[in-house]
Amino acid sequence: MKKKSYGLPAESIVFIGEKKTEKISINVFEFNSDTCKEYILEDINDLRIKEDDTNYWIEIIGLHDISILEDIGSKYNIHPLILADIANTEHFPKLEITPDFVFIELKLIHYSSSDNEIDSEQIAFLIGEKILFTFLESQNDIFNFVKERLRGKHSKLTNYNIEFLSYSLLDSVVDKYYIILGDIGEKIEELEDEMLKGPNTKTMDIIHNLKRNLIFIRKAVWPLREIIRKLEMDIRDNHNAIGIYYKDLYDHIIQVIDTIETQRELLAEMMDIYLSSVSFKLNDIIKVLTIISTIFIPLTFISSIYGMNFHYMPELTWKWGYPLIMLIMFMIGFSMLMFFKRKKWF
Repeated sequence: MKKKSYGLPAESIVFIGEKKTEKISINVFEFNSDTCKEYILEDINDLRIKEDDTNYWIEIIGLHDISILEDIGSKYNIHPLILADIANTEHFPKLEITPDFVFIELKLIHYSSSDNEIDSEQIAFLIGEKILFTFLESQNDIFNFVKERLRGKHSKLTNYNIEFLSYSLLDSVVDKYYIILGDIGEKIEELEDEMLKGPNTKTMDIIHNLKRNLIFIRKAVWPLREIIRKLEMDIRDNHNAIGIYYKDLYDHIIQVIDTIETQRELLAEMMDIYLSSVSFKLNDIIKVLTIISTIFIPLTFISSIYGMNFHYMPELTWKWGYPLIMLIMFMIGFSMLMFFKRKKWF
């Protein structure tokens, strides 16, 4: 159920969106270059940060419990405006850099190629020096590969800091965009084959749905270009070796955007082809009907003359008058048909 914050102060923390999970989960990965420990918290206040080289990734699944966000805000000095953005699942992707945390908000896309339906959910990152919070609306497998790498011995993730883990998680989201665009690309290839066989109204509906889906994805991906660019520049200004990874991530986003634009152009061309084919079919139908009407114009004229009720019409009393008129009408129709055929009008 959606809630709105109309009339409330800007820093009011109000959950806005659809409740996608009943129970909120708090998963913690505690790791350094030697070990990685994973556990579940019942209360975020039970988290204890060690004063050593240990890094912490806290994954919070479910955003409808505002008290958890308030506890995180008070414990780690996070501005209420950022917490309000986390609770608003309808917010556009954004980046906010504060002295203690980097806040990133973006959209995770879900696409079903079978029924051509698309949906999204919000993912938020709070990146600190030794701690990373990720906020998801529901349980999903988007970060499973990163988790497996963390659990593995001698993982590159454990040898780096929180910024590299953040990069890996962001890269997983961008990789999901690649997968979705690949599925849409296959759908477009199937449509091209159908267009060659003969388009129909169902083809047009699929094209419209795909165009709508690509616009939806474009709205989610386009702000990421500026977000990752600013993030990469901020890391590079701090002389951090992780900057090159964020530069690579930026390049991936540019490729995703280029793929979206290419697929939109293909769909626009396919729509033009569909409309042209429909227009050609309509022209063929109109041409056939016009030829038939043209043939019957002189025949209708002759029949209308002999349909007049004048008393003195000598042809009406001829024995062979009716067969003669029918023969004349047949010859006229046949001659016109041959003329049209010689002109290659059909």
